[in-house]
Amino acid sequence: MRFFLLTILGLALLGGPARSDAASTGLMVTVLGTGQAEAGGQLWQYQLLRLQEPGKAPTYAQWFPPRNPGVSPTMMLTRPYDGISWTGEAVDAKWAARGPGIHPDDSEPHYHAGSSAIAYSLSPPEFITAEAFYYLFHDFGVLAVFGRFYAGGNLQNDRDDMHAGMSFLAQAPGVDRSRIGIHGGSWGGFEALYAAADAPAGSRPKVGVALFPLSDFAREVEYLFNVLPTRVTDPTLRGQYATFFEPYLRRIFATTGGAPGAPGTDYSRWTREHLASTLSVPFLVLHEDWDTLVPVEQTQTLSALMGSRMSALYFQHWDPVDWNTRDLSHGPLTSAYWSVVQTVSLGYLLTELGRPTQFLVVPFTEVTLATWMWDVRVLQWYGYDVSAVAPRLRELADARVLLFEPSSGRVVAGAEWVAAVVNAIWGTGYTAANIREALAVGLPP
Repeated sequence: MRFFLLTILGLALLGGPARSDAASTGLMVTVLGTGQAEAGGQLWQYQLLRLQEPGKAPTYAQWFPPRNPGVSPTMMLTRPYDGISWTGEAVDAKWAARGPGIHPDDSEPHYHAGSSAIAYSLSPPEFITAEAFYYLFHDFGVLAVFGRFYAGGNLQNDRDDMHAGMSFLAQAPGVDRSRIGIHGGSWGGFEALYAAADAPAGSRPKVGVALFPLSDFAREVEYLFNVLPTRVTDPTLRGQYATFFEPYLRRIFATTGGAPGAPGTDYSRWTREHLASTLSVPFLVLHEDWDTLVPVEQTQTLSALMGSRMSALYFQHWDPVDWNTRDLSHGPLTSAYWSVVQTVSLGYLLTELGRPTQFLVVPFTEVTLATWMWDVRVLQWYGYDVSAVAPRLRELADARVLLFEPSSGRVVAGAEWVAAVVNAIWGTGYTAANIREALAVGLPP
């Protein structure tokens, strides 16, 4: 009876049967639960959803409906690794009972005794609420779509999950469908790029952000099989790569049929050429040149095909790399400048999607952001291409932007701060009134 009532509630909240593109997909939405969670000193209402498209496995999502009357900007967040326990499926109950840690990847295709284990952590609704806070604070709707890496499936299943999320936004009430954004990182970056490419016309995002995304699976397999052995000679480190990537290769091969070029394999829908030919949504992509998990060449080559549709911001080193001493990560600069990654990502999304007259509060860590700008100045001096930095600073200098430092509570107008730091680093004399105009032609020489 509770399940039936929640289903009826879900249909009522969604305003009846799906229409337009959502109708053509036959999406069925079931509200499995409702609740509220605290973030930033406020309570935020959410719904726990099952999204079912015909012929596909169910998708699960946490939905924060917009609080304002009328329609509001909306963000879709791709969440590939979060564990959830509220679906009613046995696989989620099994993993939740295991708890946080490293466990056998035994819900996956072709699992066997020699398969690698994977990490698992549970993300209750309160955690997702905190992750969505800066969008909720600006009165956005937010949809977190769970890929459930631990729970089975393959590449196509992940792609289907994200399509279900976009189909939901095509019909959900309160969504300004001209101002939808999407965000994801790493495997979630792949999900964000492909979700935007596959999105129904009624919910195609206006903009997206992908952090160090895997975009071309044929080249990723080639990287693992052919490129890494030429970079990494240490046998222990090679073993770590093999262990880490084994679960990913099983998921890739479960969809494509095997390694590229093997009889019967098909990568036609999983390459940069396919993605560039279908992705019309403008994206900001951030990537480091010492990324050992998803090589920066993935973004460089995709960006070359995408042209003006993609803005790529690279975290670059001026010293040579020794791949035998690098750990498996998205790079040391990405880690050291993680607050910068968050600041420029939010600056891009909020200025593109926010209302023309609202204040946009962007979190930053002042010392870290200034230090990164000093690094950019050094790279510029060495002759590196840093042209992608000025547009990101222009966004932070938008008249609507207030930079907020959570650790100190300091709030400063974005244009005022950007002008002051540019002046300090480049020896210029800009003001808050003219810094955006100056940055329109690039960084000072």
